Parts: sequence; structure tokens; C-alpha cells
Amino acid sequence: MKITKIIIKGWRQFQDFELDLTYPTGHVREGEPLDQVCFIGQNGTGKSTILEFLFEHLKSGFNLPLRNYKECPFIALKITIGDKNLFYVNCLIGGSGNTSYSVYYLSENIEEIPDWPNKFFKNIYDNGFNPDINLKRYRLQYDKNWHFNNNSNDLLAYVPSESENNYYSKIQDVPETALAEALNIFNDYQFLHVISSDTIEEFWELLIYHQKKLENDFREYEAKLENQDKTVRQVREEFERNHPRILQSLAELWNNILGKAGLEFDYEGAKNPIQLTENLKAYIKLKSTGEPIPYNQLSTGIRNFIFKIGHLYSLYFGRKIERGFLLIDEPENSLFPDFLYDLMGIYQEIIQNTQMFVSTHNPIIAAQFDPSERFILEFDDKGTVTARRGITPKGDDPNDILRQDFGIRSILGKEGVEKWERFVELKLTIPKENDPVRKEEMINEYLEIGDKYNFDPEPIQS
Repeated sequence: MKITKIIIKGWRQFQDFELDLTYPTGHVREGEPLDQVCFIGQNGTGKSTILEFLFEHLKSGFNLPLRNYKECPFIALKITIGDKNLFYVNCLIGGSGNTSYSVYYLSENIEEIPDWPNKFFKNIYDNGFNPDINLKRYRLQYDKNWHFNNNSNDLLAYVPSESENNYYSKIQDVPETALAEALNIFNDYQFLHVISSDTIEEFWELLIYHQKKLENDFREYEAKLENQDKTVRQVREEFERNHPRILQSLAELWNNILGKAGLEFDYEGAKNPIQLTENLKAYIKLKSTGEPIPYNQLSTGIRNFIFKIGHLYSLYFGRKIERGFLLIDEPENSLFPDFLYDLMGIYQEIIQNTQMFVSTHNPIIAAQFDPSERFILEFDDKGTVTARRGITPKGDDPNDILRQDFGIRSILGKEGVEKWERFVELKLTIPKENDPVRKEEMINEYLEIGDKYNFDPEPIQS
């Protein structure tokens, strides 16, 4: 399941907004749904708002009314499910001040009608008296399989942006939970997950759940008839070859980050809960001495990142997700630039059958997307938001993305601009200087500025 088009009319800064989320003409995957989407743009253009908007609609099964979106008269999401495409439309109905919301399921053939969203809305708002559209021709019968379900291979994960003052920094020991809470997951595995400092206990419960599930799976494997004549050691070795341990796998993921700071996740020393009131005790330690490090003593960026990436990893671990959406707002928060170059690759290695949406202000993050996956949100002359695709190729210099996609005219600071202007001035005036001493001074200044600011000096004609 993937979103291939977003249409919003008459809501906040999105007055006549339409976004095609398929690969464009000429692309090797022309017409296919985008695997990942990156939103960039100025503050206030609605990058985070779109992620919140998608999250609210996906989690509710497109069944309005929604508390935060009652002022929106028309919302349409085009979805591809297998070989089928359809529109989910939420629309304000009923005129004369007596209004309510309703959800419609429409065939993709409705796009045959020019300007169909406006005609559809007028038809519904005027109680079906618009002759420009025959609604019955395009309506589809509701199918519960179009929506996500608990205890399934569906997943909707939202990673909101957070300030540095969050619960991650207040952890004194491991997150507070217990075996009893983790065992509840066996009976009700939710499709919806928010990954933030407010849900860190959920992450820890998932780790305990995976530990206990592995124990249950081993008992079932051990009881199989074909294993009765084998030694316990043989059975366990066979089982472990095909059933990785969550803490060991998590250590391999985390240690790529922690290792740069001389740290590692001590999965071997973890204490597994036995009683219902007990918690999983698993810590990070110094590689040199083995001394445990409290989680709140890690740097803000590393602490936030490992918990978020660990939480997401635990949602995919041991599962075959068939339909998923991942929404990440500002993944660059509090991370040193060196960590950012491979960040999207880390997310992509974890997820499967999942469409990923990212909002970012960082050109290093944006550079990890194909230009057809990169959307720049901008205000037009009327103060409403429009969108255009990126220009700079994937993996290009982030400075080029700043100039061409972000629209930053200069990436130099005030002093840098002044030096550039002086550099250009010297280039033009040196050939005109007749005093040899003064000319040599100017040449030395020209070369010094060029070397210090990485401006490329050109040969100066005498």
C-alpha cells in the first residue's frame, strides 16, 4: 500500500494543493509510486503539518471527523493497493450551515473528469445537484482490507520532531516497565506506533516481548516430533541459526554509532525478567573498562537516535511487514553532521514494504533522496503553498542542494560575502595598478583570501 497523490483544498495554507507521488516521465520507474518522499522548504510552509496530516488520516482509517482537521472541506488521498488504485475522499457535506463530514471511496477513473475535486465537492455540498459529475458511477463499495488492522503485518510509525528537553534526558536507569506489560503484546499487537520520548516504555516492552517470544518459539521447536531424538544442544544450535536474538541484533545496530564514542551495548550482561513485576536490565558500557554508563549521561543526539532507531528496529524485527508507512520529522535533530550522511540508509535497511516520508531542513539529509523524491514547499504570491520537485541529483554536494533546491542564494556568512566581494574587486583592479609594490601587496591579499575561503584564484593579467 502506497500513497500516490495528495489533494487538499481550502485548509490553512493548502488552498489548492496537489502532489503527485509517482516517479515522473523519463525516470526508470516512471509511473510507479515513490518509495520515499522528502519535504523541504521554509518554516511555515507545512512540512511537519503534512506528516501530521497523513498520520491522522492513516491511523483513523480515513474515517472523519478528526479533531484537528474539522475546518478542512476537502481531502483526497490516492492509494495503490496491489494492482488496484482508489481515492479516499473526506469531504464537508450539506449546505446552509448544517454541515458534517463523510468519507467516500472512489474509483481512480474519476480523474477522467477535468477539475474533478472541485466538481465533486460542489456536488456533495449541494446535495448531489451538480450535473457535471455522476457520483454513483465512481463510488466503490467499502472493503475493510483497504485499512490497517491490529494483530497483522500492517505498520504505521510516526517519529515526531522533539526538542532536547525530553524524557530521554531524564532516564536515570532503564525505561520503567515490567514483564506483565510486555506479555500483553502477545494478545494485542498494535499497527500504530509513535516513536518519541513519550513512548520509550513501549520500546522496552517490545524488547522484552521479543525475548519471551524467542523462548516460546524455542519450546515449540523443541517439541516437534522430528527433534525428539536430537540432543538439546543440537536442537538449540539449529534453532539459533534461524532465530536471531533481539538484543544481539540491536547491539550490532547500536554499536555502529556507540563505537565511535568508545561505547558498546552490553547485550551479554543483560538480565532477563522472570517475575511479572521485573524489568529488562540492559545497559551501555565503556569498551575499555566495561563500566556501565547511565543512559542520561550519553550525548543528547546519540541518546535520542539510538532509542528512536532501536524502537523502529524492534517493530520490524522478526516480522514480514506487508503494508507500512514511516513518517519522520527532522531526523537530523541533535546529530553531528558526520552521522547524517548514512542516516537514510540506516532507516532503509530496517524497513520493508514501507513508504517513508521525511521532513527536513538539512541539505545532507535531502541529498540522500532522488530529485524526483524531493519536494520543495513554497509560498506563492497569494500566500498559499505550492510544491515543486528537486533539481540536484542524489548524492550531490549538499551546498548545491542549498543553492538549487533550498533556494539559498549564498551559503557564505556576512564576513564571507565581504571577502568574496573584496576577492572579485582585487581581481578586477590588480591589472590596473601601476605601482609594483602596491600591486604585489594586492596580489598577496588576493591569494590569501582565495586560499583561506577556498575561492579559486585565476591568473591575473598584467
